[in-house]
Amino acid sequence: MAYNRVNKLRQYKKIVEITNRYYDPDVTTYKGVWRKYVYGVYPVSYGHYMKIISTPNLERLLEEEEKAHGKWENPDQMTLF
Repeated sequence: MAYNRVNKLRQYKKIVEITNRYYDPDVTTYKGVWRKYVYGVYPVSYGHYMKIISTPNLERLLEEEEKAHGKWENPDQMTLF
């Protein structure tokens, strides 16, 4: 099975959303947000975290990957609830 990076890009999107929610330029730093909110959930190094939040066009990259490899959600799949 070939490698695709859809799940990795989804993880990056969640990290960027967490950063946007808690980062305030007057009060916090990126290191503080990474230490308090991101590292406990997604154990990435601070250098990698800075690379993630500086990735341009993350939404576009995710859409292209999902289009190329298909979405994982199957509308015919039954749900548990």
